Amino acid sequence: MASDPPVSLERRYQLNMPHMAMGGLSETWLFKEMGDFHWALITKGLNTKSSDLADANGVRLYATFTRIQFRSTVPLSHYAEDDELTLTGSISRFGASFFFSDLLFTAGERTITARLMSTFTKRLNEGSNVGLLKGQPIIPDACAIPARDEQPPFAGDFRQHRNAGERSHLFTTDYDLQSVHDVNGVNLLYFAAYPAISDLCEQRRHDRPMQWALGQSTIARDVFYLANCELDDRIAYKLHEADGGTSANTLTRASDGTLMAYVMTERVEAA
Repeated sequence: MASDPPVSLERRYQLNMPHMAMGGLSETWLFKEMGDFHWALITKGLNTKSSDLADANGVRLYATFTRIQFRSTVPLSHYAEDDELTLTGSISRFGASFFFSDLLFTAGERTITARLMSTFTKRLNEGSNVGLLKGQPIIPDACAIPARDEQPPFAGDFRQHRNAGERSHLFTTDYDLQSVHDVNGVNLLYFAAYPAISDLCEQRRHDRPMQWALGQSTIARDVFYLANCELDDRIAYKLHEADGGTSANTLTRASDGTLMAYVMTERVEAA
């Protein structure tokens, strides 16, 4: 690692209704906040606004997550309204393409640790979400984000799932995008929607889906982001593993069979 001083941030919250979901801390809010914090670290380190990120030719770059992993010491149902939560984190990079952050939420003795990996993409054709191309931002000469000498194993795991072949499955269903909820401000499928879509589809496997959802709570999640989709596309959900509270699923573009995500989830009984 380089000896440059790390870029770091801290945020404090008192949990209120916007942070909550049925039975505890909202995982959707958690993903959104982790993502925003990660990009705040990047833009601070590159000394730019997210909307101004561009390559050497001035082409707009889009923030693109490739993996987000978190684990809590307690299920999300154990975080309650009025709890005080602190988020801290720092970031590093490998070259000009890959950025890695390590985040820590603390609420008394309870903690959530998270690791995030991202890169940048640009549109091959304006208005199209398929065929996105990799891009690189301009790295300032005095960049405050420490450079790694090599990619961490966290990135190697990503390549393993990206190159995996066809998997057997236990259950499958299709999902139509809900544009008001699933699409972000630049008309891409929002990264925080991937785990939510996975949960909504997994519920359909159960005779009493709401009771199934209320009866358990997420304690860990690992999402590998592999592709995006057009806004009128349909997503094919496949559940590949389900053993107790552990499950693994994929999301695929129904239009062409392109693998979009591999999602691993751990749940326990909600208290």
